[in-house]
Amino acid sequence: MKGARIHFTSMEIIMEHTKELLSIELSKLVPSPYNVRRHASSQVEELAALIDAQGLLHNLVVTEQVVGAGKSRKARFAVAAGERRRRALILLQQRGRLPKSHQVLCELVPPERALEVSVAENSAREAMHPADEFEAFKTLIDEGKGIEDVALRFGVSPLVVQRRLKLAALSPKLLTLYRDDGINLDQLMSLTLSDDPEVQERTWFEAQPWNRTPVALRRMLTASDIEAAGNALVRFVGIEAYEAAGGVVRRDLFDDEQSGYLTDTDLLRRLAQQKLDELADATRTEGWAWVEARVELDAAGLRQFAVCQHATRKPDQQERFDLAELDARDTELGRQSHAMSVADEWSADDAERINLEAQDIATRRKAIRDVLRTWSSEAMAHVGVIFTVVREGDPEIIRGLVREADRKAIRASERHGGEGAAPALGTSHGEATTDPAGPTPASAIAPEPALSEAMVRRLTAHRTAAMPTMLAQNTPVALATLAHALVQGVFGERLTWPRSSLQITAQSPRPSLLGAADDLKGSRAWEALEARTAAWRERLPEQSSGWLVWLIALPQVELLDLLTVCTASMLNVMASRDVAHEANAVAHAIGLDMADWWEPTAGGYLSHVPKAQIVQALNEAGAYPSEGGVGDMKKEQLVVKAALWLAGKRWLPSVLRPRQSPEH
Repeated sequence: MKGARIHFTSMEIIMEHTKELLSIELSKLVPSPYNVRRHASSQVEELAALIDAQGLLHNLVVTEQVVGAGKSRKARFAVAAGERRRRALILLQQRGRLPKSHQVLCELVPPERALEVSVAENSAREAMHPADEFEAFKTLIDEGKGIEDVALRFGVSPLVVQRRLKLAALSPKLLTLYRDDGINLDQLMSLTLSDDPEVQERTWFEAQPWNRTPVALRRMLTASDIEAAGNALVRFVGIEAYEAAGGVVRRDLFDDEQSGYLTDTDLLRRLAQQKLDELADATRTEGWAWVEARVELDAAGLRQFAVCQHATRKPDQQERFDLAELDARDTELGRQSHAMSVADEWSADDAERINLEAQDIATRRKAIRDVLRTWSSEAMAHVGVIFTVVREGDPEIIRGLVREADRKAIRASERHGGEGAAPALGTSHGEATTDPAGPTPASAIAPEPALSEAMVRRLTAHRTAAMPTMLAQNTPVALATLAHALVQGVFGERLTWPRSSLQITAQSPRPSLLGAADDLKGSRAWEALEARTAAWRERLPEQSSGWLVWLIALPQVELLDLLTVCTASMLNVMASRDVAHEANAVAHAIGLDMADWWEPTAGGYLSHVPKAQIVQALNEAGAYPSEGGVGDMKKEQLVVKAALWLAGKRWLPSVLRPRQSPEH
């Protein structure tokens, strides 16, 4: 070195060919203004692990800088090429992996060469093809190194190593296609759901080019499997129990949630049936005519049964205390929800907390009230119990069901000497309770005519009119309902899609509601919602082309109110739609009680149902006349009288009765 250069005892000069290499203390290395790479890499952790395992494989390139004057003059070295390596070394030093006096081998270049050296090093570097990396990891594992060891040496997680090994195990044809840019990495990752190279190749090459998206490829590979996420039977049985029984789970390592796909549907159903049978065994000693365990029970299956009327015993002291405690907490949650609905801002986390706690309260309340239901021994001799699994994966016990054969036997018994009695059975599944204050039917069991499809649609049209009226006053629930529709559109499976830039269709149910219930327009619910929507209709710009700009400028609190009203106005829970679960969830969340919005009038209900159902309504409402004589009345006379007797009693047919928890 020239005499003008400052020498340090910590510096050892080495001459190698034409390069001037210095061993420089790490603390004297600083960033250089000549380094052309301005973007800071986020892969320092990985590089640090590589250096820790392999050592520094490439020298740093530095220029010398002198700062200060006289005795305070100091030399430091700016890294023109190798800044990421310098940062990785500092990270190792901070973690105690390198000593404080650690020396780094560097090539010294003059300032006039620093810029071109930095450009040359960065531009001449060619990144390794990912496929080469996959195969390199596989080679290391084949040589006997463990996944944890490879992960540690390369500064990655074991999951990353597993993913690269999964890709390395793909069909060689597909990897060659990947090197030639004939398939992209996302498509390649989706094909790893199968371990069979022939299946991988067949899935790719037999698919139409437009049907080779990662989602489509995954769907093809898992068409006969059951996706674990959200599946009721998987939740009920448990993946651990399924695997313990020999079931295979196909896992998607490239999904952050590591989605699982169960390949043996028959085994899963068999395990669910066994578990249900075990639960049902304890009920067989209660005295029911029959007990069944059904893995699946849909609405159509339930309609095959009638429901036997039950009595409700009074809760004991502990049950009264528990119910009161739940009611108090439910009221408090209602206050919190209302406060959020009128606040300028509200937290989605708080809304979710309130919703989850409300669901838990509803479940606990239902469990207590289920225990309070009782049936007479005479009734139990004809009715039974079904155990099934609901969509959340929990077991559900449905007591008091009557089969068709038993219904016929009951009718025959009634015809041959049974007392004339108020109906106690329906021809389809529903909830019917006996009011302890009302008259007791002469027999424990009697047939009840079912409501006609037209009447069910009429009643649920009224429910559809009432729910939006309350939903329009509950912003959190309305926005959750809107989000539910959006989530279904984004994440759900659909055969057709609406034509809209937002890909969501808004349609008012008004025509179908008015067609189902000709008495709807004069109802309190209809008039209340009409008043709410009319106020917003007046505010909208006259030309719809200007609505979006107007909405963007609308204050957030007003926009939320408008969204609430629009969401409420699109709600349709008529019985013909497959929305029972969602409808009851919304109704429960907003505290809907149809007795506030509907009553059995002569023209709206009583004249449209059989005489037997009018008698049942009078019994359940405690409005059955003490002097009797109802059975001798003509239908027209009974309709008029019953309308007067039922007025103000808040009686509801089972279709409109409030649910204590969302219906499954």
